[in-house]
Parts: sequence; C-alpha cells; structure tokens
Amino acid sequence: MKKEDKTSNQIKNSSLIVKSNNKSIKLDQNFIHWLVGFTDAEGNFNISLKGLKNNTYNSLILTYQIDLHIDDLQVLEYIKNKLNCGSISKSGDKCNYFVNDQKSLINVILPLFNYMELKSSKYFQYLIFEKAVKMLINKEHLTPKGRLNILEYYKEIKIVNMNTTAREYMEINEYWLIGFTEGDATFSTNKLVPRLKFENHIKELNLFKSILNFFKRGNLSESKRNTGESVILEINNIHVLFNTVLPLYTKFMLTKKSLDFVDWSNIVKIYYYGYHTLSEGIELINLIKSQMNNYRLSSNSAIKIDQNIILEKLNYIFSLPSPYEIKNNIRFIRGTDKLVSEKLNIIVEDINGNIQYFNSIWDCSLQINISRKIIKNCLITGRPYKDYTFKFDTYIK
Repeated sequence: MKKEDKTSNQIKNSSLIVKSNNKSIKLDQNFIHWLVGFTDAEGNFNISLKGLKNNTYNSLILTYQIDLHIDDLQVLEYIKNKLNCGSISKSGDKCNYFVNDQKSLINVILPLFNYMELKSSKYFQYLIFEKAVKMLINKEHLTPKGRLNILEYYKEIKIVNMNTTAREYMEINEYWLIGFTEGDATFSTNKLVPRLKFENHIKELNLFKSILNFFKRGNLSESKRNTGESVILEINNIHVLFNTVLPLYTKFMLTKKSLDFVDWSNIVKIYYYGYHTLSEGIELINLIKSQMNNYRLSSNSAIKIDQNIILEKLNYIFSLPSPYEIKNNIRFIRGTDKLVSEKLNIIVEDINGNIQYFNSIWDCSLQINISRKIIKNCLITGRPYKDYTFKFDTYIK
C-alpha cells in the first residue's frame, strides 16, 4: 500500500494536461493544490457493489465525489467545468459532485491525484480506489479473479476509512491549505478573540501537526466526545492572524467561507488595533458574528442584517483613533510606551550570532543579567546594548 511521496519541490513547475471527454484540459498547479486540499477535507473515493450477497455482486460502481451545502453549488459547477467531466445532483439543502464513468476516472481523476498526492488519511483510501479503477482499463474486473479482487478492495477501503492515520509529515502548500480550510476549518472567535480553528477525527493528528508546522504558532489538542475522538488546531496569536493568515486567504477562495473570511478579517483588524476595548467595538464584533458561518446559510432561519448597516458601523469605528499604536510590529497603548498585555517571546542575539529565546522580559533579564528597563528600551528603540541585540518574536511568515 505504500507509495512514494511527492513533495511540491519534486513536482515540476508546470500544468497538468489531461484528456477529458476527448478534449485536452490544462489544469494549473494552484487549482490542483486547492482541489486536493478540498478533497482531503470534503471528498471521498467510494467502491459500491450492487446486489451484494454471499460474496457475489451484480455490478460495480466506482465514484469520486464531493458533497456540499446547496449554497456552494457554484463551487461544484466550477470544479465540474475545470475538469470537464462528472455530474451534479441536488437534494434538499445538499448538492453532490460525482465522477463515476470509466473514461473520466482513468483519464482525469487518477492522473490528477497521482500528480498531486492527498495529505490526509484519505490518501490510503485513494490507493485502494486507484487499484480498482486500474482494473477497468483491461476489463480485469469482469474476470473471476478480478471480481474477487474487487470484493477485497470493497472490504479493505471500509477498514482503511475507519482505522488508517495520516502520514507523519507532509509539506504544506498554501493553495492546498486554502482548499483544506474551505472544507475543514472555521473563521470564528472565542468570545471576542479571533481564531482560525481546524477540527477533524483523531486519525488526522499527523496532518494537523504538519499544518501547525506551517503556521509555527497554534494550540493543538485532542478531544473525546460521544461521536469519537477528534483533533483540534486553533491559531489565535493575533500577530500570526494579522500578518500571516489575512494575506494568505485573500489569494484564492471559492466557497461561501470566503464571505466568512471577509467578515472575520474585520474582527481581526478590530482586535489588532484595540477597538474591541471600546463598547462600540464589542457591539460590532457580536453583530458580525451573528451573520457568520452557519448563521449565513440560506437554510438557517437566523435574522439576516443588512450588510450596509455593518459597513457603516465599520467605517465609523475605523475612523476613530485606534486604542493601540503599532511600532515595529509591536502593539502599544496609544500615547504611551506601555506594551499591550500579550505573550511575546524575546529573541536575543550576541555578537557571535548566538540566539536565545525567552518567554518574557523578566526571564530574559534574569538569564543575561541586564535590567528589564534597559531590555524594554532596546526592544522599543531597536538599539543594541553591550554585546546584545533584542527584538520581539512576533513571527511574520
């Protein structure tokens, strides 16, 4: 089952050309990365056997599919048009994109997911699916031996779906991450504090560690609920959110989550500049939250507020002097040299290039025997002291 991993560095910087419905289709890498990430979050590879009884069956159906809320129908239409294959079905508030015809599976789906590998535990689901699809090429699935193999694949893919964990380390690409986020993360808040939150089954723990490695900041935890064990990754460091997350997700988003991101971006800015310390800021954050995520869905009966009202309130609050001033990417209480209370690591480098990290000015002062007042002054002004230079580690990717 093991297959050689391909990192983005091993893949040539070129588009993938596939043959879809007798037409050559060029798929650019950014779209492929996005679709693979989206599939890791929302897609599935299924082996269905019709008339299965006593290890015999009447017909075989192999399907690649993505299920979404009806509000994201246009995303499935976009994918269908890009791949030039597949169909879309609708039922109630759900819509489903699926590819199950032999030519499209062989000429589009397999080349795509072999060119750019899945990173979640679905990678192992795909490997079994791939073996089943390849049997279609020479009609091996119609032979007695082939039918037995298909039965094994049918059973194996169910076991893999339940028990297989993601591989230990994978290099994360920005467009893959955007696709995965659109399917498996939320732009939300914890009370007033903005956060980017990922949550999935515990079998994706290794994948979440790779995502954490991408951001360099975050809180990774495990949770046990009635529905089973899950892994949660929260990114809530305001400097990472403002300097890394905001620029990242402006690049390429297709689902309704792009609307959540726009609203959430305003919450991040309100919090970063300290407007959340004002009553108007608190009111505005709560108002924006009342329109985001599931509250935004057309199937949700929550009261929809005129966006012009929110826009007017945003324009007003941003016209006020911000409670925080930003100096060298560090937040200060406006009109003072008092730092905003937050956890910031201190980076100290000596004349020989040796670097030390400290969790606070107090800890730094104790270890290198320099007063806190001097260290704080050096952090604010950027000036060195004796053989040391000091700076805050706000981490800008």
